[in-house]
Amino acid sequence: GQSGNAFNLINTSGSDLYIDGFSQGPASGNNSAVVDMEVFCSYGDYTLGTPTWTSVATASGVQLTAGATTGYVQIPGGVTIPAGGTYGFWVGISSGSTQQYTNGTGTPGSTPWVSDANLTITEGHGGTYPTGLNFSPRNWNGTIHYGNISLSSYSFSWSNGDTTEDISNLSAGTYSVIATD
Repeated sequence: GQSGNAFNLINTSGSDLYIDGFSQGPASGNNSAVVDMEVFCSYGDYTLGTPTWTSVATASGVQLTAGATTGYVQIPGGVTIPAGGTYGFWVGISSGSTQQYTNGTGTPGSTPWVSDANLTITEGHGGTYPTGLNFSPRNWNGTIHYGNISLSSYSFSWSNGDTTEDISNLSAGTYSVIATD
């Protein structure tokens, strides 16, 4: 069976892109299940040569839901893909179950599976835990949680009218800030 999927993430945003985590789609057969999961990263295109995989996240008791991408696995400290960079990821189940996937029609690691203005997810491989590349082309079913690390998720309102995160070149006095997320 297929315990996980490997695919490349290509940063097309023009800035460094912070990958916070992944939400896995349903278990095999579009079923719900409670599983343990692991995420591996190859800090480069995993299809060039033999990939070196590094475990970047593990999670126990992850709830996979039929018809949804609920199985969230956060990467502690995240992974930052540089502007224009390509990193390979393997997202899978480490507790013996299998996960749902979509058969591909293109070239693993280069044919786009889905993309937006910031990120392209390529078609990839499916395989056994850990980091198996037994089947191709196979496409991962899930959600990638990401953002531009140069953008703050907070807004700032300073007592002097400034709206930046930091203020400088101030006259002596008392200043206050309201930070909103």
